[in-house]
Amino acid sequence: MPVHLFGRPANMAAIAEIAASLGVPVVEDAAQAQGAEIIEPDGRVIRAGGYGDIGCFSFFPGKNLGSFGDAGAITTNNDELAAKMAMLRNHGRTTKYEHVEVGYAHRMDTLQAAILGVKLTVLDEGNKRRRELAADYTSKLAGVGDLIMPVDQPMARSIYHLYVVRSKHRDALLDHLKAQNIEAGVHYPIPMHLQPAYGFIGHKPGDFPVAEAWANDCLSLPIYPELTTEQLDRVVAAVREYFDKK
Repeated sequence: MPVHLFGRPANMAAIAEIAASLGVPVVEDAAQAQGAEIIEPDGRVIRAGGYGDIGCFSFFPGKNLGSFGDAGAITTNNDELAAKMAMLRNHGRTTKYEHVEVGYAHRMDTLQAAILGVKLTVLDEGNKRRRELAADYTSKLAGVGDLIMPVDQPMARSIYHLYVVRSKHRDALLDHLKAQNIEAGVHYPIPMHLQPAYGFIGHKPGDFPVAEAWANDCLSLPIYPELTTEQLDRVVAAVREYFDKK
């Protein structure tokens, strides 16, 4: 189950090769990657969520394609899987009063569907603007302090659901930005293996050092299609100010 985190597609060619060798399906977590693109060596472009056997999308209001409430979707090119998922989302029913399996109440309501239908028409435009803003951040913050910026990959086109930098001074920098009413954030402060809900597995700090380093260092800077260049420059100036004073 590859996760296209922050809007950046995972290395799907390598993942698909591993899955094929093991005979297991690929379920893509594209919750943050609506419209992100995977570029094949032959030049074909495949949208995130359309590479594996199943693609899972979130339409939570904060996503690039967000509804006004809770919503989501699962996609597949497999007719058998599609029928099974359609049955499960509707209380496990295939006809009105016959429950084939114990299912769920996971039907999207018509209001959310209508809103998403309209917003879908401007998704690519919004994603394009996010990429422009990300490039602006990367250019203007190059060489500032110990910041590590996200790097675009030639075989993947991110939609920058989040623009995440890394710094050993993350917490102090975050406090500095918040003091200037700049809404930066941390995605995510607790790695999965240290979540209390999974404590029964028995993992401890140090078991997954890369994930823990990311959780300690990551900082999300403001990014959304309506962000102006002037507002971005204010964020950049605040970040520079913090490191200039160190």
